[in-house]
Amino acid sequence: MLFKNLNVVTSRGIKNCDILVENGKIKDIGSFSAKGIDFNGSIVIPSVIDMHVHCRDFNQDYKETVETATKAAISKGVTGIVEMPNTSPPVNNEDIFEERRTLFKEKSYCDYGINFSVTDHLTFFDGYKFIKIFLTETTGKLLFKGDLDKLFSHKKPIAVHSDINGIKECVKLSIKYGTKLHVCHVSTKEEIEFLKEYKNENITVEVTPHHLLLPKNSENVKPDLGEKKDREALWKELGKTIDVIASDHAPHTEEEKKKGAYGIPGVETILPLTLDFAFRKKISFETLASLISENPAKIVSDKKGFGIGKDADFTVIEEKEWIVDSKNFYSKSKFSPFDGMKLKGTVKTVILRGEIVCDGETIKKINCKDM
Repeated sequence: MLFKNLNVVTSRGIKNCDILVENGKIKDIGSFSAKGIDFNGSIVIPSVIDMHVHCRDFNQDYKETVETATKAAISKGVTGIVEMPNTSPPVNNEDIFEERRTLFKEKSYCDYGINFSVTDHLTFFDGYKFIKIFLTETTGKLLFKGDLDKLFSHKKPIAVHSDINGIKECVKLSIKYGTKLHVCHVSTKEEIEFLKEYKNENITVEVTPHHLLLPKNSENVKPDLGEKKDREALWKELGKTIDVIASDHAPHTEEEKKKGAYGIPGVETILPLTLDFAFRKKISFETLASLISENPAKIVSDKKGFGIGKDADFTVIEEKEWIVDSKNFYSKSKFSPFDGMKLKGTVKTVILRGEIVCDGETIKKINCKDM
């Protein structure tokens, strides 16, 4: 398969090229005389990965499933997700982890990684992306009560849902042991200023679009939305201290949301919002590539990214304005704080491991894989 005349967005600039694909992998990048599918110079984002998604089922399939969440992801250009473990029952032992992996293998519309969680007893096995620990109360009752120093001493990759005190403790232990640490959804100036000072090559930092855009108390999420000074501090560090934009896709029923459930659906707005940032020159396209493609790929999978031998995952973009309407979401959650917002940049075509899986109208399911 040959894809021709793509303007591929990377952190080093936009590269016009043809891409030769074989067995789902990028075989070569260059300019080829052979005929192929011509994308006419369209903007292309390789390997779009959302590192923070809640798919809800087993027992909460009434508000989202692996099938609906990943179909939602593909529909808006996300070719890989990483799922959080605070499901019901939680992914906190190897048997449930394997059940979860089987569910993804059978039902997912995009490639995936699955996080694991511990609360006190430490359990290790192969296959998960991060051990996700919760140091403040949130959905799922997975508060970590064990020995944090002992956990970090095992040098397994850790992702943390935390406040500033927990972040400080985790950063200290990451530095002490050389343990990889991913700090989820930073939300305050205090957090980002601390991380700016102490961050190193083993520590990566994530922010959500809602913490960048929404004013305090306008939406019920965890961590809470910040003040203007917090949003300004986060924007300033995009592509610097902050490595990743992720959605924290947290679907609920409208009834649950009215009763105060924390979180919003976000997997269908993460790429469109980030594209809008770039088209309206709030960030550069090079920064966009770092935040939503290259850095997530480096963090979670050596199969993903843009280069010879990598999976041939591409999201083809059209510079066109459209209005967010959550009634059209593939997610079961039909609400969004971004409803009615006019965004610039739509998803035209989605290619997963060399196959066109979304053409703007129809979505095709292929055999998806653990990243």
